[in-house]
Amino acid sequence: MKNRDKSSTSITTLTIAFPLITLLLYGLLSHIFFFFSQNEETKKELIVYEKTLMETQKISLLEKVENLVQFIEYYDGRSSDKIKEDVKNIVNVTAGIANNIYQEHHHNIEENKLKEIIKSALQKIKFEGNIGYLFLLNLKGDAIIHVDKKIEGSNIMHIQDIHGKYILKEFNKVLKKDGEGFVDYYWYIINEDKKEMHYKISFVKMLDCYDWYIGAGEYLKYMKKFLQEDILKYIQANSKFKNGYFILNKKQKEGFYQDKKSLSYTRYIPRYDWYLTAYKNLSEITSNIERTKQHNNMKKNKNAKTNLNILLFTWVISLLLSIYLSMIVNRMRKSYEKELQNANEKLIFQSRQALIGELFSMIAHQWRQPINKIASILALLRFKLPQKSISYENIDNKCYQIEDSIEFMSETIDDFRTFYQPKDRREKIELKTLIEKSISFIDGSIKKQDIKIIKELENIEVNIYANEFLQVMINLIKNSIDALGYQGIIVIKLYKQNSKVMVIIKDNGTGIKKEVISKVFDPYYTTKKESMGLGLYMSKIIIEKHMNGIIKVERLSQGTKFTIEFEIS
Repeated sequence: MKNRDKSSTSITTLTIAFPLITLLLYGLLSHIFFFFSQNEETKKELIVYEKTLMETQKISLLEKVENLVQFIEYYDGRSSDKIKEDVKNIVNVTAGIANNIYQEHHHNIEENKLKEIIKSALQKIKFEGNIGYLFLLNLKGDAIIHVDKKIEGSNIMHIQDIHGKYILKEFNKVLKKDGEGFVDYYWYIINEDKKEMHYKISFVKMLDCYDWYIGAGEYLKYMKKFLQEDILKYIQANSKFKNGYFILNKKQKEGFYQDKKSLSYTRYIPRYDWYLTAYKNLSEITSNIERTKQHNNMKKNKNAKTNLNILLFTWVISLLLSIYLSMIVNRMRKSYEKELQNANEKLIFQSRQALIGELFSMIAHQWRQPINKIASILALLRFKLPQKSISYENIDNKCYQIEDSIEFMSETIDDFRTFYQPKDRREKIELKTLIEKSISFIDGSIKKQDIKIIKELENIEVNIYANEFLQVMINLIKNSIDALGYQGIIVIKLYKQNSKVMVIIKDNGTGIKKEVISKVFDPYYTTKKESMGLGLYMSKIIIEKHMNGIIKVERLSQGTKFTIEFEIS
């Protein structure tokens, strides 16, 4: 009882002190949490802001580079159109010159001489930059004027390009259809290595004289060279933009690169083997980030002060409320504990009285055998003594038998009286002894149903409320007896597992139904007609509340298994 009072006082003190300590800790921790969360939030906002700025700058650089690349690709894509425009213009001009000479002089100049005049006039015409040349052919394939003097004056109708295209036959198709037109093919560059053919676009046009046609062609290779020079001039003229500039490198790693001072983006242009890079100075962005950082710090400090003032006010109010509420809770707790204690005492008393009633019946059954034995001995003595047919030794032996029976009955009464008397203190006792005693109490029922008890008991000494544990064992063994028919089996095990005591009561009876196994420890729940339904409930209360242990029930394939587990004390 003293321990319970001391525990109750500790709980009362804790009930009052705990809210106060909790409030103080909560206030301190919440302020720390608020401060650090604000700090983290500020950092996150700054990181997001910085990231957003950098992403904006990256997008801006990317767009600038891509726009310039698109211009280069567009300008480069115009190379074929530029060739066509150039060669068509020069052929039209040249054809006009040849046609004019013919129109003016074919009446008064002999044909062969006129042809030489036209040839001489056409041979003087040159391309700007020597990127192409004129040629004069007839429909039969004779080369009248050609830059390659080896084939000039010969028939070249049979020549093919690298892909097997008959070039002059293609010229003739265009001329017969429209009188003029474009033909693309591959051909050697004069005065260069003739091992390689290059893409070329030519324009041919029929002349008014004879069966001649004039043509001119340009190589895409040379045109790209001139376009490249134009593109470079354009890039140099537009290399600067706000806080940045473009630069062309021979080799550079593609993608974004950033350091403390600048951000750059590089794109490779395979057509010209260029690495186009856009650089941007980050000094302005760094200044914006620093200003934002200062603003966020000021905001954070202001919020921290406001939060601290709110916390101080909350602490004071909460302290007063906590004291008041703690007093109310403490009074309610004491009242509830008293009611719970009274209820438990009533239940324990009811459970013990019910068990005592059952034990009376069992003791009466146990006494029947020694009483019958004493009665038979007395009847025998009454019959033989008058006849003097019994010896003194025989009489003495019969007296010993009577004494043994009386001693057995006396021990039964002592055990029952010990169990009946409540004890409010723990005692050191062998659990094996208590289990054996619990079996002896209900030995009559065991023998009546011819039940076999299998015991596997270790010697374990613990400090417990002996009668309460005895009551639990009687309840569990009796529960197994009720579930068994004739000649059933009950297995009782007692052993140590690490620092715990394990008690197992297992039977091979009908078992507990699956749908009700969760209710077996509920108060007043029973499936027996003459039972109050308190036995297993009180067993659970005793094990969990008084022994700080656990009790479990398990449904087996055949029978039921109860397990008790508690610390060795």
